[in-house]
This record gives sequence, structure tokens and C-alpha cells, in this order.
Amino acid sequence: VAIFIAAVIGLLSPLPTYIAVPLGISLLATGLPFSAVAAFMVSSPLMNPGIFYLTWAQLGADIALARVISAFALSVGAGFLARFFMRKSLLPSFAAPEPKDARPLWNEFKKSLLFLGRYFVMALLLGAAVKALVPAEVISRILGARASTSLIVAVAMGVPFYSCGGAAIPLVQVLSEMGMNKGAVLAFFIAGPSTKLETMYVYKSILGFKIFILYFVFMIAGAFLGGFLLLRL
Repeated sequence: VAIFIAAVIGLLSPLPTYIAVPLGISLLATGLPFSAVAAFMVSSPLMNPGIFYLTWAQLGADIALARVISAFALSVGAGFLARFFMRKSLLPSFAAPEPKDARPLWNEFKKSLLFLGRYFVMALLLGAAVKALVPAEVISRILGARASTSLIVAVAMGVPFYSCGGAAIPLVQVLSEMGMNKGAVLAFFIAGPSTKLETMYVYKSILGFKIFILYFVFMIAGAFLGGFLLLRL
């Protein structure tokens, strides 16, 4: 039950990875099992109410609902996988980190707002450049084919082109209008938050190399599977 509740809380929390992961680890001090913490840490970067609204408004209800369902399924899966590995003593034990002085809420808000605004503008410019310079038939051929090729390209795009949740949506909207299929869209939205440098750095530095690799492989596989299933609907 704790895994499911933690997954839902993660979906409802507007926390970026660099806050969600340390917060999740600190919750271990309350007695919360690592399986539930893992579910929270996976779901929180993938979806929040603001991202759901923006996705629904710009890409439609089907993509928005697919993002929610896939985020919930992956976070629950991560929770049960973490439970299995912990029971088999295949993962290290974690202690809650020492408390640090919290930055003022207003400073954190300004930092997040500036970060989002900068990358939102960059995404708009990148989307406009793609629309102006790349022929629609090229996008349709690479990202519109109902084949694994479109999913591979979409997942690979997540590393350089995904900055933050809201800022990525205008770019994907342009690509969708030019022929990007829904499976590739979902694969990008799963792989993007999971493989961006900020996420990988936080997982590697806080949770260690083994969990970082497990997380990376799990999320990439989840991106392929989610996109593949959506293509088959």
C-alpha cells in the first residue's frame, strides 16, 4: 500500500529531481521503506499537476492521460523492484542525510521560475527553428513510422533536448504537428526527465553508481515499453 500511496504523492508534488531525491531519502528517517521512497522518487520528476494541465492543453487528453498512467505504472514497478532487491540484499542500506539549512522559499521559487522561463523560451525558439528548417516529411519519416526506429530516436532525443517538463512541451507540440507519432511522444516524455544530466547527477551522487545504473536501465526500458504499447492502441 505504501508504494501506491507514495507513487500518487509523487504525481501530485511539483518537485524537481534535485529536491525529490534528497527529500525521499530524508523520509527514510520516518520509517518509510525504501520501496515507497523509490516509487516517490520515480513518479515525482515524471508528472505533476502543472505538467498534466500543459500537456492536456497543448497535446491533448490522450497524451496527458498516457503520461499519468505510464508515470504511475513505472513508479509502482520501481517500488516493487526496489523491495525485491532490498529483500535479496542486493542494494545498500540508506541513512537519512544530515539536515542542512534550507534556502528561503522565495529564493527557491525565483530560481525555479528563472530556470523554467529560460528553457521555455529556448524550447520555443528551437521548435520554431525545427519547423522552419526541417522538412515535415523528414520528421514524419523518422518519428512518425510505426516502428521501433521512432522510439529509439525519441529516447535518444531526451538527453540533449529535454530541459524541464513545461519547457519541453512546445518543442514536442511542433514535432507532433510535423508527424511525430504518439508512441514517440510518450517515449520522449519518459526518457527525457530520466536521462537529463541533472537527474543522472543527483542519482549518482546521492544513491550511488549501482542504483543509478538500475534506475537508468529501468527508465529507458520503460520509455520503450510505454511508447510501444501506445503505438499498438
